[in-house]
Amino acid sequence: MKNPTTVQLEIENKIAFIWFDGETNRNALSLSTMRELESMLMELEQDRNISVILLRGRGPSFCAGFDLAPVLEDSSILNDFIGVLGRLLKIIRRHRAVVIAGVDGAAVAGGCAIVSACDMVVVSPDSRLGYPVHALGISPVVSGNTLASSIGNGPARSLLLSGKLIDGIQAFRTGLASMVDEAPCDASEKLARRVATHGSHALEVTKSWLNELDDSRSDERFDAPVEASAPLANDEESMELLKRRWGRR
Repeated sequence: MKNPTTVQLEIENKIAFIWFDGETNRNALSLSTMRELESMLMELEQDRNISVILLRGRGPSFCAGFDLAPVLEDSSILNDFIGVLGRLLKIIRRHRAVVIAGVDGAAVAGGCAIVSACDMVVVSPDSRLGYPVHALGISPVVSGNTLASSIGNGPARSLLLSGKLIDGIQAFRTGLASMVDEAPCDASEKLARRVATHGSHALEVTKSWLNELDDSRSDERFDAPVEASAPLANDEESMELLKRRWGRR
């Protein structure tokens, strides 16, 4: 894609407002986008004045997943995409601050993975979430850990294997979303501002122990799915599917 999605940051009253800004490509994730977000989140981890992080997307989509165009030229780059996403999910889930996502429109594949790692998620009724990536020869298993801890093993298995997209109402019913609102970007900001009035240390302790309960402190739960996905970059069938179907876009 000609104009990679950028990541914009604004800080106000204990809240870090982060926007995916790539409206023309539905906020698709390039490697540079994810690395920029990774660096930004790590810096915010050190800022004790920040107690809430709010993730949103400019335009009609939250995030359309990976921009896989570079993988068509070099299949090994797929491992870089999955590796960086795996690190992002670990950082978001373990972040000292409460991480909220405001999802307007689509949050698919890598975008849905990021949503699954957040502490609270606000969606619109017609938001579309899921992992339609098997048709491209890609496994969404890197998201399995955070998704299962959000919605349970059975629903996570169904969503990851089916490749189907669910709307915001279904996402709320399964537990992937914590709130449904016609204006999710505005509603998520109101939620972030309310949470930011709470005791920052109390929030940090609560999140830390929730991570203990769902085993989010285990590196293996995040790293093993990344390692399991690595062979796909050398799999002839997977790469043929990717080249044939991504090339139609």
